[in-house]
Amino acid sequence: MALVITPEAEALVGVESAPETTEVEKHDIQRFAVAVAWPNKPNPLYHDEEFGKASRFGSIIAPPTFATSLKWLGPVLEKVNPSMGPYRVGMNGGNEYEMYLPIRPGDVLTGRGKLATLKENPRDDGGCMLIITMEGNFTNQKGEKVLTARQTLLRIYGPDQVKK
Repeated sequence: MALVITPEAEALVGVESAPETTEVEKHDIQRFAVAVAWPNKPNPLYHDEEFGKASRFGSIIAPPTFATSLKWLGPVLEKVNPSMGPYRVGMNGGNEYEMYLPIRPGDVLTGRGKLATLKENPRDDGGCMLIITMEGNFTNQKGEKVLTARQTLLRIYGPDQVKK
């Protein structure tokens, strides 16, 4: 018997969200690069226009983790959250990126997210840890596949929050 996974949530596994489109701007890449490098200096490939122009890419490019700033999780979580009920603790369980092409200023990225997996791990205290894996696939304005992003979320449910 499922402890916290509802039939409604289970039915969402594998269903893609509506597409979300984002235009990537140079200053967004630069700000992101500064934020993730802090307190160190950002990689010049992600921040310095002259360095980027002289590189094999011909411009600055976005760091692989830039995908965390793109729109794709919202539509997935909007559907999953109401059906799963309240939980005690939630945290990020990790991110994974497969880059196929560099993300450049001016790219128009379209992402589609989906709930990839739901897994329950019973806990010794009678509660449950729910492991949610979401996947986002992104294409650019040319229809080329740019990246696949995966995010794992962990949710801890207390004994009073699981089905008996």
